[in-house]
Amino acid sequence: MKKKRKRPIIGFLVSGITDEFTKNICLGALQEARALDVDMVVLPGKYLDRDFGGNREIMYEYQHNTIFTYPGRDNLDAMLVAADCIGCYTTHERVEALMRCYGDIPTVLVASKLEGYVHVTFDNYSGIRQGMEYLIDVLGCRRFGMIGGPESNFDACERREIFMKVLAEHNLPYRPENYEEGDLSRSCRDVFSRFLDRNPDVEAVVCVNDETALGFYEELKRRDIMPGRDICVLGYDDTINATKVNPSLSSVAADPMELGERGLRMVLKMLEGEEVESTVLSTRFILRNSFRAVQEESGQEADAERIVYDADHLFDDIFYRYIHESYGEMLDGLRDSYRNLVGEIVRQFVEEGEGRCDAAISYLEEFLGYDAVRYADMGILLHTFEQIYHRLRKRQSGADGLQKLSSLFSHIYRRIIRSMDYESGVVLAKNMEENYAMKIFVRDILQFEKGGDQSYAALLGNLKWLKIKTAFVYTFEKPMIHLNGEWFERPSHMYLKAALQDGRFLAVPTARQRQGIENLFHNSYMKTDRRYSLVLLPLYSNEVLYGVLLCDLSYPIYENGEFLVSQMSSAVKMIYLLRTNEQIQQQLEENLVTLRESNIELDTLSKSDGLTGILNRRGFNDGAEKLLEECRKSGHSTLVVYVDMNNLKIINDRYGHEEGDFSIGLIAETLKKIVGEHGVVGRIGGDEFACLMGYWEEDGGESFLTQIYAAFDAFNKDSDKRYNITVSAGAVLLTPDHYLPLADALSEADERLYEVKKYRLKDVAKKE
Repeated sequence: MKKKRKRPIIGFLVSGITDEFTKNICLGALQEARALDVDMVVLPGKYLDRDFGGNREIMYEYQHNTIFTYPGRDNLDAMLVAADCIGCYTTHERVEALMRCYGDIPTVLVASKLEGYVHVTFDNYSGIRQGMEYLIDVLGCRRFGMIGGPESNFDACERREIFMKVLAEHNLPYRPENYEEGDLSRSCRDVFSRFLDRNPDVEAVVCVNDETALGFYEELKRRDIMPGRDICVLGYDDTINATKVNPSLSSVAADPMELGERGLRMVLKMLEGEEVESTVLSTRFILRNSFRAVQEESGQEADAERIVYDADHLFDDIFYRYIHESYGEMLDGLRDSYRNLVGEIVRQFVEEGEGRCDAAISYLEEFLGYDAVRYADMGILLHTFEQIYHRLRKRQSGADGLQKLSSLFSHIYRRIIRSMDYESGVVLAKNMEENYAMKIFVRDILQFEKGGDQSYAALLGNLKWLKIKTAFVYTFEKPMIHLNGEWFERPSHMYLKAALQDGRFLAVPTARQRQGIENLFHNSYMKTDRRYSLVLLPLYSNEVLYGVLLCDLSYPIYENGEFLVSQMSSAVKMIYLLRTNEQIQQQLEENLVTLRESNIELDTLSKSDGLTGILNRRGFNDGAEKLLEECRKSGHSTLVVYVDMNNLKIINDRYGHEEGDFSIGLIAETLKKIVGEHGVVGRIGGDEFACLMGYWEEDGGESFLTQIYAAFDAFNKDSDKRYNITVSAGAVLLTPDHYLPLADALSEADERLYEVKKYRLKDVAKKE
């Protein structure tokens, strides 16, 4: 039964929360949700249809996309979806197919456009036009290039469109090699390299976003090409990293926080039954040092009123991070102290002509006292003061005025630098504190010895360092196999193992654990009078899914969310393995009691394997030792082979244990047939086999291994099974003069098998 709640729950589907753009649209939506008293759940997947297989470090990140299957009309009232971010590696058709899964849930697309959906997007034209026209009209650039994004991304398409249009309007040349398509990230080094190889004389480069521009910076510096000196670079999004890079990056201010805020307001109007139309947010060009900005404008002269006006006009650009935060009086005080500082400087050196600096220094201290350095775009702030200095310098006629002006601005720069040093110290101390907390978290999270529900509760007790006060661990009835490329079907219910509320954690009693999926985001332990801002994260290990973590979306989660997933997943896997081991141990103890009661002696057990009929470990060791000794005495070489079945767990879980037993039997039969009368074959573990035989080839066992693989290829081709049965094998050839004990030979063969197994594909299911 769906639990009643006081306020609507809005889901926000995004492509992860670690990149600056996604983080800021989430922050904007969450801030607006807080102001409007709305519950929000952020659902961060990764990217649809991205090829994860080429990089072992991220090959299982497709599991994050299972998060997109949990939203439904039964557990959410409305949704925001960053569809183009989620689908930047796939087609419009694939994104549309995903959206159809959500049926009639009221939805607003954020930074995305799809037919039939209301959206909130940026004006991709005006900011880029302003930046390009500055390059053309002020800096005289004539040779342009662009590094864009995927054709499936509408923002990338519109930004390329305006790039082409501005060039055409100014009769500037364009050739196909002037454009390269990237993937919206800084990691496509081959794209940047190819672009520069094909455009050695380019003067200005427009990048589809700041992330692309920052990656392009790295390639430029590898080639000893300095942005701002040798080439002009324009980004898009105006992220904080654009201000921190050296030289600072000229960009288009497109505030992602405003996207999140506006999107939430629009979807709430939908819920109220209002007619809602799509919205386009304005953008503007931000000039920084990647355009040689300071040098070009430093000679401008203006009257006092114009100088003050220009400086005041830049306040929102300098402190754009304040605009979306609830600072109220602090923001007003910061603005007033900034105006007073600029106004007093101008008054003394233009209107009064005295150059008395006491009042200006006082206003400077007041300005810095509002943590100006912490929130300022330092590139624009310093550029603003430099403009003021050069404009006032042009108006000074005497040496005394110039000396006083230089002295004041030297003092301003020194105080700003000291404030920056102090802020850097604060950040460094905070980072050291976080690193220590992270180490303690890693140390403590596996401090449990049993696989009971109390261990799940203990996990939640370690989340304090992430500022998490509310968290819930859900698991499936049993772990689920999910392979890349498969659609994950959300379960009808999950099991709430542990809850954290207000810093207090507890194990949920068994009778209350089962929760319908309709209550996933508002379970029986959540307070109806409280507003929540949550994030849903997957718990998985390789291809196995264990459940999800629902917790506060605190600020540290943006930087440490993937680390949290990794550590929590390992811990949940360990709890499951401990519980399974405890169950097996209990079963073993019961079996031993039965054996004792039946007066069965373990030493008289058969040397054959009950399932396959071939030798078991004990029988193989006895037979192999004898054959090995005979081969040594007769001067024959001996081949020792270790064979391991691939994907037994997947076949058991997906197709049933009967099919797993069939696979084990087939392997035993195949190996016995290939070895024949020349050696011995044994099943020495659950899915592990060993062979030992006299061998007369000089190929180190390659022909024998080829024979094994060919036998299984032939079986899979002709069988009517829905799955493939495959093995990995390693071999060691022992010549008469190469003595090695059987155990060591098996160990070496196992090591060679492991090297083979690292590169196997999990191609279990046959392709239709």
